[in-house]
Amino acid sequence: MLKTKTLFGWFFFAFALFIAAIAWAAPITNEECMGCHGEKGLTATGPGGKTVSLFFDTESFAKSVHSRLQCVGCHQVDTVPHAPKLKAVSCQSCHGGLYGQYRRSVHGGGKDGKASCRDCHGYHTVQNAKTLTSAACAECHGVAYRDYRAGIHAGSKKRAKEVAMCMDCHGSHNVLKVTDPHSPVYRLNLPRTCSRCHANTATVAKYKLPAQDAYALYSDSIHGRATQAGVLTSANCGDCHGSHAIKPRSDRTSLIYPTNVPSACGQCHGDVETAFRKSIHGQELKKGNDGAPSCASCHPPHRVQSVSAPAWVLDTIKECGSCHNSLLETYRHTYHGKITNLGFTRVAKCADCHGAHDILPGSDPHSRISDRNLLETCRQCHPGANKNFTEFSVHVDYKNKDARHGLYYVWLFMTVLLLGVFGFFSIHTILWLPRSWIERIREWRRRAEK
Repeated sequence: MLKTKTLFGWFFFAFALFIAAIAWAAPITNEECMGCHGEKGLTATGPGGKTVSLFFDTESFAKSVHSRLQCVGCHQVDTVPHAPKLKAVSCQSCHGGLYGQYRRSVHGGGKDGKASCRDCHGYHTVQNAKTLTSAACAECHGVAYRDYRAGIHAGSKKRAKEVAMCMDCHGSHNVLKVTDPHSPVYRLNLPRTCSRCHANTATVAKYKLPAQDAYALYSDSIHGRATQAGVLTSANCGDCHGSHAIKPRSDRTSLIYPTNVPSACGQCHGDVETAFRKSIHGQELKKGNDGAPSCASCHPPHRVQSVSAPAWVLDTIKECGSCHNSLLETYRHTYHGKITNLGFTRVAKCADCHGAHDILPGSDPHSRISDRNLLETCRQCHPGANKNFTEFSVHVDYKNKDARHGLYYVWLFMTVLLLGVFGFFSIHTILWLPRSWIERIREWRRRAEK
């Protein structure tokens, strides 16, 4: 009887140990955690004596991408209640690859402070990466985010997920400093980063983006070629359009609004901007005349060419004529104009006489075509020119009766003379042709009769 009781005691003891082992090995459920953290009044004393709430909002957590996980999946808790201080949660155990990128990024390394995973993704309300917006960056980068919101990329709320966001340009977990050659927004890499959208035919067609071939043109321009050659001072997209506050050309605060273009170009071409500001074109822009020529009128923004390129030189003459049509027409009638019309550039062009950036009206004493400076201007190409040489009139409309030296009447006389001569001999030829054929036929018949 004693042995039976002893065996039963040992069996009960073993069974109790088995049950205890199962209970000890069983994972702690979320419900057990909520037994304490479900109380809104639950608090603790944090760093600096600050009271910290330990309440856990289950409703918010249910919307999180981690909603299917258990609390102990992130928090290393073995018993309930747990120790007052727990080890910091590391995302590395599940997101090793992304965590590695993060550690090498400007957020995960460096001495100027770090941004943790929860700073961007949240703590218990971790969002799906697809739902993250640029607003996540606002807490640390307030000025940049404010500029971004004022720009065209922020877009409307309806298509906020479809326009370029911070992550599209800077990267997500692998954000690097702008001075890092591997960063997407490094000076030499930025054009290629912008081309992801602006050279994508589907994106361009869907949103009807302007300048559809901007990247291709830029790549072939003097700025693009310099960037590809590694010249850090060469202009890129951000220099002309801005970095975060990118605005359309129609916006008066945009860097590429006509009246603001000289300032944008002046960032690199300071001396040229100073000269242009004093010119008649610059003065018109200063008055607010957005129809006046700016840098972009002669130097097309995305396809800026070398000023020595023959095609650009000849196109500039046409560009001057887009506003000064009558002057272009009279220039074309001159020797200089006829030569350029054949495609040659080694003759006087608009800029050679009027200047390029420092164009002033002839009445201005500082103008290259003023009476005081005209002779020196002509001597650039004609060293032996004298005062009489400057009496030559370039822009003379010979069809105007008020033209100097009676050119209208000379033109009228020559026109009448040429029409009269060619008209008379045309009639003479028309009348003589049938008569000559009649005589030839008669001659053939005479020879045939013989």
